[in-house]
Amino acid sequence: MNHFKLSKQKYQRMEVPKELEGRVNQTIANFEAGKSSQSQRKINKKHRISHAAISSMAAAAAFAVLVVGLNTSQAFAMTLGDLPVVGAIAKVLTVREYEKSNEDMTITAQVPEIIIDSDNDEVKNAISDINAEIDALVKKHIKLEEENIMEYKEAYLETSGTEEEFAEKNLKANVTYEIKKQTDTMVSIVISSGQNWRNVSQEQFFYNINLVTGKQYTLKDFLGENYITIANDSIKRQMKEREQGKEEIKYFKEEGGFQSIDNTTGFYINQAGNPVVVFARYEIAPGAYGIQEFEIIP
Repeated sequence: MNHFKLSKQKYQRMEVPKELEGRVNQTIANFEAGKSSQSQRKINKKHRISHAAISSMAAAAAFAVLVVGLNTSQAFAMTLGDLPVVGAIAKVLTVREYEKSNEDMTITAQVPEIIIDSDNDEVKNAISDINAEIDALVKKHIKLEEENIMEYKEAYLETSGTEEEFAEKNLKANVTYEIKKQTDTMVSIVISSGQNWRNVSQEQFFYNINLVTGKQYTLKDFLGENYITIANDSIKRQMKEREQGKEEIKYFKEEGGFQSIDNTTGFYINQAGNPVVVFARYEIAPGAYGIQEFEIIP
């Protein structure tokens, strides 16, 4: 029996304290009671929580208690929030949630962390490094969003705007994450930083992680040695189809348009296991067409 099966059996045999299970049950009850008021929210993934899943959720909640002592900025509130648990061997937890709200702005952020059951120190260290990188990325964008808003306010007041008028703009920014695909051997996560007050799209950062080796996947891992040609041909074909389709997207041409992917091109892995190449708003098409995504099927 391999290590992953042994780890999975150990995880499933974890004994959950009754009081913790009670807290999880109460959380589920609260969710059911309040879900009607949340029906207008956009939900990327719907989860049905069974009684068999309670032990896994409780174990994740117990782990979350251990991360309360992590460093936080005094400018932001820290909560443990909801803890999405993914998979049996590897889990992705929302270990911290930040919120700063005043008359000038509201900034929120979620900090995910990958928890892996492995006896391989090299893999554990690699995952720890990725977690540290994600944590630093979120903190960086929290700070950037605050600085951008304050610069905007300063310029606004210098052009005869008032404090009251600026407050009415209700400026918001957030840093969130989404799990695109997860298995016992890999996880694909997209970190997004966006705002409601600038004519730009959200920035996205992609983490496609091999949980066996601790390394990040590349397009070459999925498409082979000729990955550049395969991806370019697929993207150009799809662009032509979209230009001639119902959306009639007008992509930039020649030097300002799409030329080729490279080893820095962002992508995530979808549920079918295929890489999806992502171009930011304004990168290959006018901003009105938004972010452009292209699934590349090997």
